[in-house]
This record gives sequence, C-alpha cells and structure tokens, in this order.
Amino acid sequence: MEALFTSIESIILDLPPLLQLLLGIFGMLGVIKLFMFIVDFIEDRREGKK
Repeated sequence: MEALFTSIESIILDLPPLLQLLLGIFGMLGVIKLFMFIVDFIEDRREGKK
C-alpha cells in the first residue's frame, strides 16, 4: 500500500505545477460528486422505506 502511495506521489511531483493544480481541482470535484451521489443514494433508500 505504501508503494502505491509513493508511486502516485512521484508521478504527481513529476508534473508541471499547472497540471498539478488542475489534477487537484478535478480530483476534488470528483470527491465532491462522489459524496453527493452517496448522500442521494442514502436519501432515496430512506424515502423508499417509508
């Protein structure tokens, strides 16, 4: 697991700063969309059980 993190870190650090910024922005947007999807899924399950 640690080898995976170090390999991802080395790939990201080799990128130019602007690409690092864009990768961070799109990564954060992906995390937010995933969180919204999970919350929506949980809400739909609760409404279906009522």
